[in-house]
Amino acid sequence: MAHYKIVADQSTLSAEAKSSLHPIHAEARHVAGWVEAVIADGSLNAAEPANARIELAIDALRADNALVNREIQKRLDSRRYPTVVAEIHKVSAGSGDRYEWHGDLTLRHVTKPVTGWAQLVSSTDSSLRVTGGLTLDIRDFGLDPPKLLGMRVYPEVTVSVQVAATT
Repeated sequence: MAHYKIVADQSTLSAEAKSSLHPIHAEARHVAGWVEAVIADGSLNAAEPANARIELAIDALRADNALVNREIQKRLDSRRYPTVVAEIHKVSAGSGDRYEWHGDLTLRHVTKPVTGWAQLVSSTDSSLRVTGGLTLDIRDFGLDPPKLLGMRVYPEVTVSVQVAATT
């Protein structure tokens, strides 16, 4: 099994939520962490164990609207809870070149099991690129969806990550 370190300045996370007025988009650069997997012939060997740890500093998350951005930082309380952590414990074969993963997400010191998808985009002996994501309900983490100036934000958030990693 190879251990790959995530290259923070080449990795991003984006989050999409819906509201009663328009979609809300936020993005963060400098995703950190690591991936452990067996890669053979440019594919993940899902029969072998694979795991990962992905970390994001909350204050790196920026929305496309200043008011929404302030509200995100306030609700996520980045001073008390500066980091979101996803720990992937199991990866299984999915459809085509997509894999299903299972793990835990810790947000504001609340840890919940989550399931998502991942796709190995490219790999060499010393590097790999992975995209993946999940949909979560922020209420599971003790957060109420905000209401801003009459706009209602729905609780489901789709999170996507693009990771570059090297050995």
